[in-house]
Amino acid sequence: MCLPQFHITGRSVLYKSPMHTTPLIGDSQIDLPLLERILAQEYRSAGLLPADIDTGAVIITGETAFKQDAGAVLHSLAGRAGDLVVAQAGGDLEAVLAGKGSGAEARSRQVQGLVVNVDIGGGTANAAFFEGGSCRRTLNFHIGGRLIMLEADGTLTGISPSVQRWLSEAGYGLLKTGGTADFEILREITGKWSEILLKGILEPVDLSVYPLICGKPAGGDARAEANVSELWISGGVGALMEQDAPLDFSEAARFGDIGPLLAHALRVTGARYPVKVLAAPAAQRATVIGAGVHTAMLSGSTVFADSMLLPLRNLPVVRANWPEQAGAGLAGIGLAVEEAFAEGSHMYAEAGAQAPRFAVILPGLPVCSYPLIRRIAEAAAASALQYQLEVVVLICENDIAKALGNCLHLLAGGKLPSVCLDQVTAGHGDYVDIGKPAAEGYIPLAVKTLVFQS
Repeated sequence: MCLPQFHITGRSVLYKSPMHTTPLIGDSQIDLPLLERILAQEYRSAGLLPADIDTGAVIITGETAFKQDAGAVLHSLAGRAGDLVVAQAGGDLEAVLAGKGSGAEARSRQVQGLVVNVDIGGGTANAAFFEGGSCRRTLNFHIGGRLIMLEADGTLTGISPSVQRWLSEAGYGLLKTGGTADFEILREITGKWSEILLKGILEPVDLSVYPLICGKPAGGDARAEANVSELWISGGVGALMEQDAPLDFSEAARFGDIGPLLAHALRVTGARYPVKVLAAPAAQRATVIGAGVHTAMLSGSTVFADSMLLPLRNLPVVRANWPEQAGAGLAGIGLAVEEAFAEGSHMYAEAGAQAPRFAVILPGLPVCSYPLIRRIAEAAAASALQYQLEVVVLICENDIAKALGNCLHLLAGGKLPSVCLDQVTAGHGDYVDIGKPAAEGYIPLAVKTLVFQS
C-alpha cells in the first residue's frame, strides 16, 4: 500500500520588494547592520513580522558568496526569520536555482536537446545545462555587469580583481580606477566577453584552459556541449537585453556600471549563432526565491536509520541520473551513484568544511535485484570514503531502503553512519528535514521545495 503524499498545487504572491544593491564595506565585507535595516524595512512594507514566517530561504549568490563574512551573514539572517532553508550558494548552485526560476528547466522537458540558462549579474555568469528536466552540468565565468564600475562622465570608479589579469593580457591594462574610459574600448571589452561566454557554451572548446572560467567546470568532461537548442540569459544583464543600445556614457552608466553595454553586446553576438539566444522571462528575478514551502510526507516502513543521527535538517538534495542505455547494467548504475555523490560534494562543500552534508535521491527502477542494491551500496560507501562524508543519506523512490541500509552497514563494517528512506520523491534544488521515528517505524520528512513563478 502506498502512503499518501502531498504536493504544492499553487502559490499566491503577497509582496515583492524592489531590488537592492548588496551593501558592502570595502571590497571584501558585507555590511550586515545596513543589510538588516533593509530587511527590516521590507518586512514593514510587506506588513509582516519575522515571527509570521514559517519557512523560506536565505541564499547568498554571485560575488557576495565569496566575501569573507558571507557564512556569518547567512546564519545571522537565518536565525531571524523562522525555520529557514539555509544554503550558501556558489556559482554552481546559483546556476541551478536561476535555471529553475527562469523556466529553462521546465522548457527542457518540451524541446529536444539542451536548454542552457545563463544567469548574469554583477560579477559572474553562471550557466546551467538542462535536458529533460534535469541539470546535466554547470559552468561559471567571471563575466558580469559590475566588474567595471562607471560614472556618466566616463570615470572608472572600480575594476574587479577577478578580471584585471584578463584585461592586462588582452591589452587593456591601462584601464585604472579613477581614470577616464574610452567608450569604444568598453564596447570592445563587452563584445569580447560576450564572445568568450557564448563560444565557451556553444562551441567545442577546451574549458580547462579557457579564459575567464570561474572554478572548475562541474559535470561532464572539460569540453563544451554541442547539442544546445536554446540559450536563455537571466539576471540583471538579461533584463537589459531588449533595451536599446547605449549611445554614450550617460546611457551606458545609468546603473553605475557597464551592464547595459554587456547586455547589448550579448544580443549582437548571439545573433551570429544558429541557436536562439534570448532574454529569459522575468529575467531579473530568476534567482529570487518566491517561498520556502514544506511538503510533508512519511517514509516507507522499511527504513534503515540510526536514531542517534536524527533529526537531520536542511539537507540539500542531489538526484542521481540513471543511464538511458538498457545495457549499462550494474556498472552504469554504480557510476550514476558516484556521479551524484561527486556533484553533491562539489556543490555543497562550504568554505573550511571537511564533510559536506546532502541527500542523494535514487529514482525508481523497474527491477531491484540484490546485486543491483549491493552495487548501489558499494558506490555509496566508496564515495563516502572518497569525500570524507560523516553520514550517508539515501532516499529511494523504490521500496529498498532497509536492504540498501543493511548492505551499507555490512560493507562499511558498521562504521559508516547512514540513513536510508524509501517511498519518497524529491528533486534537484529541494531540501529535506528528516525527523525522529514516529509510530510503527515511519519517519516523517519535510521536503522543502524552492517555488518559482511559472
